Formats: sequence, structure tokens, C-alpha cells
Amino acid sequence: MRITQIINEHMVIAEEEQMNEAIYWQKQATGGEGELLFATLENAFDIIERRFGIASSDVSVLTYRRFAEHMRTSVRRALRTEDRSAATDGTLGRLIREHMPECYACAGEIRTDLERRCGTRLPEDELLDLMLHVHKVVSGSVKKGA
Repeated sequence: MRITQIINEHMVIAEEEQMNEAIYWQKQATGGEGELLFATLENAFDIIERRFGIASSDVSVLTYRRFAEHMRTSVRRALRTEDRSAATDGTLGRLIREHMPECYACAGEIRTDLERRCGTRLPEDELLDLMLHVHKVVSGSVKKGA
């Protein structure tokens, strides 16, 4: 009975920490950028949960912050319509895609949502970077076997 209570209390604390993290990130950016970041981040974790069964409360606060920081950078890049030169060669991109096809598909869905919200197209490098962050969330979650 006591161990169940400890586990339940731990889960409640984790959920409260994640909620506080979400509020923190929503307030970090000013104006519409903060709302866009919050909506994109919330949708990204919905996609991750649907595809991998991993909710935001299943990852550490550090992993959540890293992912949120990457999403903030992605939102800012999407809002700036500047051209970005490719930093990843085609071979490396292909190897990463082949090694982590589920994370690639998940990142593609997240990128599509971000592009729709911002009305822009993000380069393949952004997708590969996002895929690595999705992989970090999935591999670092409490539900590693999910």
C-alpha cells in the first residue's frame, strides 16, 4: 500500500512539474510567439504520445526543457523567413532517417503542424534536428519500452 502511495504521489508531482514547465515556456516568449510556442509544444507532445505512448509527464524536466528550447528555436526560425543553407549532407540525413524511421515520421508530423501555423516551409535540416530531439524524448522517457 505504501509503495503505491509513493508512486502515485510521485506521478502527481511529475505532472505538476510538467504543467509548471508548460506555463514557464508559454511566458518566455512575448506576444504571439509565446502562444505559438505553447500550441506547437502541446501538439508535439500529443503527437509523441499518440505515436509512442509517451506523455510529457513521462519525461524528465530536463528533457522537456531541452525539447521546449528546440521548439522555441524552430518557431523563431519559422517566423523569420530567411533562407538557411544546408548544414547536413544528403548521406548523413539518409542514414539518420533509415536508423530512426519512427522518429523521422513523428518529427515530420510536428514540422507539418509548425509550418501550417507559421505559413512557411522549414528545411530538411530542421526536420533532422527535430527528429533527434524526438528521439531524445522517446529514449529518455520513463516508458523506455514504449
